[in-house]
Amino acid sequence: MVMEKLKVLHVDIGGCEGCNVSIIRAYPKLMDSVELDISYLRDGECMYDEYDVALITGGVCMNEPRIGEELKEIREKAKVVVAFGSCAALGGILRFCRGGQAPRPDHRNFQPINSVIEVDYSIPGCPPTPQMLQSFFKYFMAGNETRLRLFKVTAGVKKLSGFDLIDDVVLTGLCIGCGACELSCPTGAIKLIDKRPTLAQERCIRCGTCYIRCPRASQIICLGGVKT
Repeated sequence: MVMEKLKVLHVDIGGCEGCNVSIIRAYPKLMDSVELDISYLRDGECMYDEYDVALITGGVCMNEPRIGEELKEIREKAKVVVAFGSCAALGGILRFCRGGQAPRPDHRNFQPINSVIEVDYSIPGCPPTPQMLQSFFKYFMAGNETRLRLFKVTAGVKKLSGFDLIDDVVLTGLCIGCGACELSCPTGAIKLIDKRPTLAQERCIRCGTCYIRCPRASQIICLGGVKT
């Protein structure tokens, strides 16, 4: 019996392209089960009117109504929406964007996509690894919601950073000194000193990767103890 492939739409609404590269790198091992409609591999409009999953990369600029409308159209087309990467999931480094000009309120309003539409799963990372996406689809197609719980509950979170990790895990004495935060930080903002994480504040890009990879912090999220 031949299983029907999942119809997956990828839409990028802005960012550094790192997440897009990660998706493309993950695709060879997904081709047997996923039909990926990605703008880099086609000309013109989307291939289908409806999709099983939409992967969205990039944060949404609240000054651009066109992006908000596009997200709402995607929400209607897709049964499941996944925010892929920290900009889409949590705002990430786009929270620092000022349009290259002097700070003005209208240049500082990038938000995660769950500020505009309902998101089913969020996969933070700057960028997430191809293996994370492959694992996501493996468990998604198996209907294993237990293994997807972290991504599910993160879909309701709007911001996470190294500051939250320090507040929630280090200062409370929950840290076990495993070093997952240091290894996962894409900017080297977190260093372990005597097995205790320290944060170089100016290097934290609010990607939330350290928080998601921390076994203690991810437990806090799954238990519903993280702010939204």
